[in-house]
Amino acid sequence: MDAQALSSLIEICQNKKILYAEDDMDVRMQTCKMLELYFKEIVVVENGLDGFFRFEHEPFDLIFTDINMPKMDGLIMIQKIRKINPTIPIVIFSAYDNTEYFLKTIQQGVSGYILKPFVFNDIIEILQKIMQTHFSAHAVHKNALIDGFYWDTKTQTLCHHQSVVKLSKHEIALFELLTSSKQRIFCSEEIENTVFDDDISNNKRVRNLLSRLRHKVGCDLVQSVYAQGYKLKWQYH
Repeated sequence: MDAQALSSLIEICQNKKILYAEDDMDVRMQTCKMLELYFKEIVVVENGLDGFFRFEHEPFDLIFTDINMPKMDGLIMIQKIRKINPTIPIVIFSAYDNTEYFLKTIQQGVSGYILKPFVFNDIIEILQKIMQTHFSAHAVHKNALIDGFYWDTKTQTLCHHQSVVKLSKHEIALFELLTSSKQRIFCSEEIENTVFDDDISNNKRVRNLLSRLRHKVGCDLVQSVYAQGYKLKWQYH
């Protein structure tokens, strides 16, 4: 990797917060020294149980983990994390190179698998892949809303920080419509025709849909504009 590419990689990584789970103290210390060259904020845990607890209570951009750990192994931790966030990139450090473990990690949708003992370039290659395919390209698909919510147009999911909010088919159709333009105000009739896709005219359905959404997410993501219609509450920087 040339100096310019390396500098760009470090710049992208600097503002990412990572979770690193490893029970072996020597490996943990060595790996942290490598990761600290790229990441300013690294949360280190010694087992999968502590890792999952931290993930539940803090936002992370990227996860590095061992497989064989006490209290909860890496695969179980990944399974639990994937139920909360199916898209966060996860990299596995492991001494296991047999097919069984490799297939299990693929099933969990890991972004990288590094065999121990590893060298510095192994981490660089994985970071290049993740930053290019997940953060650079993936970020284009994220539409930031208020209070830490965002709509991912690629996966058609509403997320709150790291958690995916389960939506009904009507709620998904609503977000697809409202995210199609940040400037537009959508009238109630247009929302009703697009979301429900039938010939029934009943404006109360839209109000009920928005009420259920408000109750589900705990805030008003959709703004009512008097005598005009509705629009999403975008996060402007």
